[in-house]
Amino acid sequence: MTRFPTFRPLLLAACLACIAAGAAGQVAPPAPPAPPAAGSKVVAFEDLRWPPVELARPGQMLSSVLWGDPRSGPSAMYLKLPKGTLPLHLHTADYHLLVVQGSMKHWGPGEDERAARPLGPGSYWFQAGGEVHADACLSDECLVYLVWSGIRDGRLAPVAAKP
Repeated sequence: MTRFPTFRPLLLAACLACIAAGAAGQVAPPAPPAPPAAGSKVVAFEDLRWPPVELARPGQMLSSVLWGDPRSGPSAMYLKLPKGTLPLHLHTADYHLLVVQGSMKHWGPGEDERAARPLGPGSYWFQAGGEVHADACLSDECLVYLVWSGIRDGRLAPVAAKP
């Protein structure tokens, strides 16, 4: 994966753009929680560790938690996703996502994946907790930055009963 030495200014610009959009009269999603630790913390990207999200599936998604504990409350993390589609699923908590590297799609139930717009680096979305959605990494690998308002969990969407 290519290193991005200018990533921090890009992230800052994307965050400021989202704040400005909310200040311009658009309905903004809830603000992400502030990091729970006091003081400063600096971590070089190349020093991050990348354990698998699911220990039973080590070749799948990898995460690097930056602050908080995603098993118990608010947190922020990087997530590496392999190429492919995540089926319709939902999470308990809201999250904010920023695409850092690669190209992704994000869509809801009843929407056609083929019609979903590819989203490259700097693209952002907010996903409310409890809402069904799907995602796809269109590149060989995607890197995203996520801020969770509560625990990070995920489960497949319930299958609608057929008449």
